[in-house]
Amino acid sequence: MKQSDLAAMSERSRKTFYNPGFIVVKPTSLSVNAYRLLRNITAKSKVTNDMRALTRAIQMLKTQKSGINATFLNKHIYMNGKQYFEVTKRLLPRAHDPCSSIQKINCSVLVVHNNWIVGKEAKIYRFREHLMWLYDGEDQYYSSQTRRYITYTNPNPVVLNGRLGLSDDKQSAKRQLSALITALSIGYMLNRVVIIPKFYCSTGIQCPLNSLIHIRTFDAIFSNQYRENSFVQHPRVPYAVKQSLSNQRVFLAATHSQFAEKVHTITSSDIIKLFRNAKDKVINFGSLDGIHVKFSSHSTGTAFNERIRNAFKPSDYKQFNVGSFMWLKP
Repeated sequence: MKQSDLAAMSERSRKTFYNPGFIVVKPTSLSVNAYRLLRNITAKSKVTNDMRALTRAIQMLKTQKSGINATFLNKHIYMNGKQYFEVTKRLLPRAHDPCSSIQKINCSVLVVHNNWIVGKEAKIYRFREHLMWLYDGEDQYYSSQTRRYITYTNPNPVVLNGRLGLSDDKQSAKRQLSALITALSIGYMLNRVVIIPKFYCSTGIQCPLNSLIHIRTFDAIFSNQYRENSFVQHPRVPYAVKQSLSNQRVFLAATHSQFAEKVHTITSSDIIKLFRNAKDKVINFGSLDGIHVKFSSHSTGTAFNERIRNAFKPSDYKQFNVGSFMWLKP
């Protein structure tokens, strides 16, 4: 960097791009010229982003033999989102990884650019999941002393030959999302926020919620009614919340359905009667797989199910595509 006009994070796909998302720029005439060109390029084309524009500007200056010295920051210290979260297999915080700890004192990575994922909501969700988000907000997202929660666990799906088959993969996703719908229903009935579990992807490995659904669409309806899986590890979460947990079972109060194998139904009235007066900050219901909650009020149930249909849209980890779940159609 000593001899350079600028040093940027690198983005490698078909070729190397200079990523201005995190960049060190010296106040030289050549770096100023590079940014003037960048501004002109983006002004002429609304579809050219800053990264492509900066790369093109530097290439133009090099072609003109201006003498500009543009280089890249150390990719092991300054990482883009694909390298840090996907290539190094950090879809979720990893145990015994200093970069996944709260303090991150011994982490070899200094800067992570939260790119290679689409949408502000998905970026915030990913930072929260990896304990990289400290903003508490006016609603005291982390630090509330009065808010109460429920949580549950997704059982590990059966993996055949080291990988789920296509049909098994779809069925596993459906069962996990059905359990999330059940949790959101119970949370709504008890006025408690849902701390979501870890999920399982098609490869049988644990993954975050954005691997299954479109976060921006989900947040538009349930933004303040759920928390990421790592929530209780966050330093701003009160000690009283972390320590006040009870294990409960919904299954014992549910009735077996004669129409669907391994599906059990419990009414909202029973949920409220059983758990409304629970004093613990967090109720852990264990597995909610195969549990269906039926609203005692038809109108309330219809309205809630409409919210579910609008909130649940399939997507991939990077959130590039948005689809629809046929099994949620009315």
